[in-house]
Amino acid sequence: MPQQRAHEALTERQRCVLQAVVHLYIRTGRPASSRLVARRLRGRLNLSAASIRAIMAELEERRYLTHPHTSAGRIPTDRGYRAYVDSLTSPQELSEQARSFIERELSAHSEQPTLWQEASRVLSALVSAVGLVQPPMIERLPLRRIELISLSLTHVLVVLIFSSGAVRTLITQLSSELKPKYVELLARLLNQYLAGHSLATLRHAYTALQQELSTLPDPLPQTLQQWLEQLPELSETPEQIYVSGTSRLLHYPEFTAAEQLRTLADLLEHGSLLRRLLARYGPVLEQHPIFVGIGRELGEAALAEYAVILGRYQLGTTHGVVGIIGPKRIFYPKAISAVHSVARFLTELSPQT
Repeated sequence: MPQQRAHEALTERQRCVLQAVVHLYIRTGRPASSRLVARRLRGRLNLSAASIRAIMAELEERRYLTHPHTSAGRIPTDRGYRAYVDSLTSPQELSEQARSFIERELSAHSEQPTLWQEASRVLSALVSAVGLVQPPMIERLPLRRIELISLSLTHVLVVLIFSSGAVRTLITQLSSELKPKYVELLARLLNQYLAGHSLATLRHAYTALQQELSTLPDPLPQTLQQWLEQLPELSETPEQIYVSGTSRLLHYPEFTAAEQLRTLADLLEHGSLLRRLLARYGPVLEQHPIFVGIGRELGEAALAEYAVILGRYQLGTTHGVVGIIGPKRIFYPKAISAVHSVARFLTELSPQT
């Protein structure tokens, strides 16, 4: 997670004022004036509006706050949001209603592609942002079973069914004819030796299978070798990323510019932006349960005004990613808890392999 630890040197007064400005801006979407901040902190700091204004000026000088040229109020910068997320707030426990909503909506789906789409919709509904779910990478998923279907004497359809329920198919053209009885024999041997392995570890399992095949007549060994050379192609097809709720961003006044939202919607639809993000920050989830990226930290011009929150869910020995894309002024305590809760529930629902 991107970190800027300079905020640890803030004074207690500066921390209180920064927290108040962020809270006010998250709630209203309008720059926070010193008078509103003083009112919010009454009973905690008991400072005049003039004193608050001086502290806000200090925070602006240190790049935690800025102000639109048309307003005397202040809004958080990316640095200000980062300080808020890192040390001025904590995840908020979801309400019983929200937890029941997650359980009710996700428990109704047993097929994983449908479950993943529903999980993205649930996240979007909970935090009024774009919800997303990335399934585990196909090459890391264990094979549940392999089916071979004869299309002709020289063409066989290879069907790979993974532990997640994902299916990949491959039509192979054989260099010589293969009788149906040999297709059945190969299918039995493939399942005996390869089921439970992933595409990434398939070649290790093939060593044991080769010894078995060495006693079989041609063209079985050559046919199997041909298939194994083609199987890595299946992992080159990008896994679908499930996205819901782009239109919910229209609820935020800062995203009413049609062109800005259209650009983001196009990037999400084509998947290029999400794949870059997940490739860049997904590995962070190996060490941290939650990733929070804010504005320009993300390194994507199209996301300069957005926040991204990602979490990891387990599927057997591998994992997928859930998350949201919303405005920088999203209510982080609830959004972080929502991502964590949906990730945890998907882990509980996933078959353990």
